[in-house]
Amino acid sequence: MASSNVKENKFSVSKFFKGIKSEIKKVTWPTRKDVWNYTLVVLIMSAFSAVTIGLLDAIFKFLFNLLA
Repeated sequence: MASSNVKENKFSVSKFFKGIKSEIKKVTWPTRKDVWNYTLVVLIMSAFSAVTIGLLDAIFKFLFNLLA
């Protein structure tokens, strides 16, 4: 049989939500300026990626049409 020294891990909803609350307090939230800067970086990189893929598509389409 199991030893009496072994603790049983019982799930407690109240402990779960207290743990969530304590972890959320530890989070360092970004400032409004940081969020704006991150948003701009994402938009610029998305536009750059779209243009790059579009140019590569046009170049390869042109090259395949030359070969055909």
